[in-house]
Amino acid sequence: MDKVSNHLHDRVPVYAFIWIISYIGCLLAIKMFSLPPKVDIIVVIIPILTFSVFVYKFYRSIFFMDEVQIKLQMEAFVFAFVFSLLLVMSLGLLDLVFILNKEDWSYRHLVPIFIIFYFIGLFISKRKYNFTDEKHD
Repeated sequence: MDKVSNHLHDRVPVYAFIWIISYIGCLLAIKMFSLPPKVDIIVVIIPILTFSVFVYKFYRSIFFMDEVQIKLQMEAFVFAFVFSLLLVMSLGLLDLVFILNKEDWSYRHLVPIFIIFYFIGLFISKRKYNFTDEKHD
């Protein structure tokens, strides 16, 4: 069982890296090349699939975490989810008042901000529970 948990836990960052690289590659390919619409759709599906695999592997790795690690992850996700909703709501309302430039505030620009929200939440949770000082697996 320990071998399985280490295997899953060690591979999650690899799947995250694959997703990020595929997302950036897809973004650059669509912006730089004028591909036929069918090829564009296939290119868009690639980061969707890699993100799905990443989420699945991350979700599976949670089963092998201890209670404190699970609590840290859940608090980080709650923080990221709430602040992501707050950002989308604020931008939606601001778009009614001002015309927001789509080149600066499109959906593709929000993805990195959502990821930053998760890491801020993780940082806050780790400080809250003094996670770096505890002994864990």
